[in-house]
Amino acid sequence: MFAERNSLRSHLWLLFGAFLGLVVASVTITFLALETQRQDALAVNLAGRQRMLSQQMTWLALTRRDDAALAQARARFAQTLRALQWGGEVVDAEGRTVALPAAADPLLRRQLAAVDEVWQRFDRLLTQPRAASPVAGDAAPDSATAALTGAALELVAALDVAVSRLAELAQAKVYRLQLIQGTFLVLALLLLAAAYRVTQRRLVIPLVALDQAARDMAAGDLTAPIPRLAVAEFSRLAHALERMRVEVLASHRQLEARVQQRTRELNTAFEFSQEIAAQLELSRLLDSVTDRACALMGGRAAALCLLDERAGVLRLAAGSGEGQTDLTLRQSVDADLPRQVIGAGRTVVAETACAGCGFLRRLPGNQCVATPLRAGGATLGALCVVRPQEIDFDDQEQAAFTLLANAAAVAIVNARLVEAGRQQAQESAVQAERARLAADLHDNLAQTLSFLNLKVDRLHELIAAGEAEAAAEELAQMRGATTRAYAQVRAALTGLRLPEGKDEGFADRLAACIDEVMDATGLAVALEMRVASLPVLSAVVQQQVLHIVREALVNAWRHAQAGRVEVIVAQEDDQLLFTVRDDGCGFDPGAVDESEHLGLAIMRARAERSGGELSIRAQPGAGTQICVRYPLPARREAPAQEAA
Repeated sequence: MFAERNSLRSHLWLLFGAFLGLVVASVTITFLALETQRQDALAVNLAGRQRMLSQQMTWLALTRRDDAALAQARARFAQTLRALQWGGEVVDAEGRTVALPAAADPLLRRQLAAVDEVWQRFDRLLTQPRAASPVAGDAAPDSATAALTGAALELVAALDVAVSRLAELAQAKVYRLQLIQGTFLVLALLLLAAAYRVTQRRLVIPLVALDQAARDMAAGDLTAPIPRLAVAEFSRLAHALERMRVEVLASHRQLEARVQQRTRELNTAFEFSQEIAAQLELSRLLDSVTDRACALMGGRAAALCLLDERAGVLRLAAGSGEGQTDLTLRQSVDADLPRQVIGAGRTVVAETACAGCGFLRRLPGNQCVATPLRAGGATLGALCVVRPQEIDFDDQEQAAFTLLANAAAVAIVNARLVEAGRQQAQESAVQAERARLAADLHDNLAQTLSFLNLKVDRLHELIAAGEAEAAAEELAQMRGATTRAYAQVRAALTGLRLPEGKDEGFADRLAACIDEVMDATGLAVALEMRVASLPVLSAVVQQQVLHIVREALVNAWRHAQAGRVEVIVAQEDDQLLFTVRDDGCGFDPGAVDESEHLGLAIMRARAERSGGELSIRAQPGAGTQICVRYPLPARREAPAQEAA
């Protein structure tokens, strides 16, 4: 119950209820006061009208006694006077029927009673018949008139006193209303001050405290306790945050301890792995692995077995610690422990007496942890460590042990590769020379032979047509081609390369290559140089560009049935572009298998070998565009690899 009374909700409801009550009371009192003021104003107006009625009745009595208006004025005056005294309905100046309350003020009642007394005497004078004067100058009518006039004046004076009292009472009510409104204003200000104080103490301050606590927790400061708060809702929230802070702090410290422990183990394993990886002699490496594994796990002994897949056995290759290491020990991979470690690739903890291993049986009453030696997807063998049975191998130790075994497996692979590396290096050199020679013959001689094949076809046509002179020219060109083929074969066999060329001469060689294809095929080819001068290109790049252009032109003549071909040399940013564009039948590049269309594959390989990039844009019925890009020599990050 106390918590509910001390809750923020109860205080807010209390403030809202008090404010609502204050507003309702202020509006109600104001409405009632305005209604009272309206009735007071009506009473003052009616009392003022009574004064006018008294003057009207005096005039009518003196001038037109028999006028019906006099009777109406008497009746209205009497009705209004009764309503002012005792309350009731009366007709106002506009002819509306209004209700007046009875006079509550004692002084006003006495003044109205005095008015009524004067009225009774005045009314009798109004109704008293007047006698005619027997003789001229008789004073009797003047006496009656004076009496009536005096009563009228007395009635007006009494009405003036009553009207003044009514005005005083109305003004007093106005003052009282103003006082009440001022009181309500003061109460409203006090209520606002109380609301501000309650909001500040029970909402803002607790929220600021909780916000600061949340910021501290978000910044990682979990040591500062959450402050205690008096408000029930915030108290429960603060309690929940404090409990969460304590739990997070405990978890954080526990995690830090685990991370530190794990880091020490990993650092130790990493140092061991670095030391192991530095060993290149296999026998010394295996001994170092068992020594470090035994030290890392705090074991009594360690053993390393290598897998002989052909024999299906594990062979003991190295041992460390207690006991004699018999390197003749063998164990089938189908035994229980090897099947779990080698077959399933798991890290297993087992008792030495139940392991069925000759090495482990020599250390009874202990337990061992065994893990596979894996490098990539291959299993090389197993590594195990033995220590007393009362000391368990926890998960972190097993993870560190597995990490060490993986590093050892990589080191074993490296050691094996070192010995095979020398022989492989010699074999690689031989293979590289063979590949170079094959590339030379393929890229140069094969293209020349293809050109000669075209020339043979052309020569056959000329001989069949009887054009001896043209046939002789073709034979001369074929002789030049065979001379170049001989030079290419000789260069390939002797390993010679073309010397680094200069920019002058390459444009001529490119034009000569195009002319040679035009002469051989009859294809219309236009060369467009969009650069002022060609940059200095290596002999490799020059040679491969000529090969690519020649291959593209021959393909345009042989496969695309092109009528016109353009060869464009341009510069784009920091790249030099060689583009061959034809108006032939085109093709779909996505539907072409380059492994079956050697021309495209060879052009792409030439571009890549010389440091360029080849792109093909083609569409059925819309021609073909082959573009090879080379970085400008000044911006090239590394020199192009020498290609055949």
